[in-house]
Amino acid sequence: MSGFYQSIAAWYDRIFPVDPEAVSFAARRIGLPAAGASGPSVLDAGCGTGGLALALAGKGFRVTGIDSDAEMVRLATEKCRALPGTRFEIMDLRDAPSRFFSASFSAVVCFGNTLVHLASREEISGFIRKVRGMLKKDGLFLCQILNYDRILDQGLTVLPTLEDEKIRFERTYRHEAGSERLWFRTVLTVKPGPRVIENSVPLIPLRRGELAGMLEGGGFRTVEWFGDFKGGPLTDASLPMIVAASA
Repeated sequence: MSGFYQSIAAWYDRIFPVDPEAVSFAARRIGLPAAGASGPSVLDAGCGTGGLALALAGKGFRVTGIDSDAEMVRLATEKCRALPGTRFEIMDLRDAPSRFFSASFSAVVCFGNTLVHLASREEISGFIRKVRGMLKKDGLFLCQILNYDRILDQGLTVLPTLEDEKIRFERTYRHEAGSERLWFRTVLTVKPGPRVIENSVPLIPLRRGELAGMLEGGGFRTVEWFGDFKGGPLTDASLPMIVAASA
């Protein structure tokens, strides 16, 4: 996974700009800090170049961002110089539970389809159990992946192309027969060159029922499902799948 993101790091903010609705959703669910008060501690797991983490820090949250890609973390660290107390570390998601104390965070946020980049369903389930241990009492796990029920049941092979005057980012899926993995292929065209960067990485296409079982098995008490960051319901037509799970 790290090699994939390292190859597109310089254009990451163009491909995936900070979504104000994602920031607002996370801030509302966690609870905005009172004026002058020390904000809740948040772990941004899979922080990329730090856009979400820095937006939350700007609202008063105390944020630690982790990512396995060194170039992503370098770019995020450059951005955070004006926000003391916000920090970024090179860290694999699977190592996070052993690097932080139990009950360290008020919330763990894992957006951007990051969770399904882990190598197996067992790794994902294990990570979720350990997230529960990192959370304080009544802490919150916020996670966003794609709605793989829709992708698998409807046989979707192409996601919408992302394009502006500088880049074109094409995304396709290939499902291996008999395999639990879904291959995610991307083609980044950098204009006006053009320079073309191609990647293919395996993902674990988690269905809602699977993720629900993992959250329940991990000890989360209540789980809410959403189909967008406005708080709309998760439906068969939703492309994102967003979950808010309370410890």
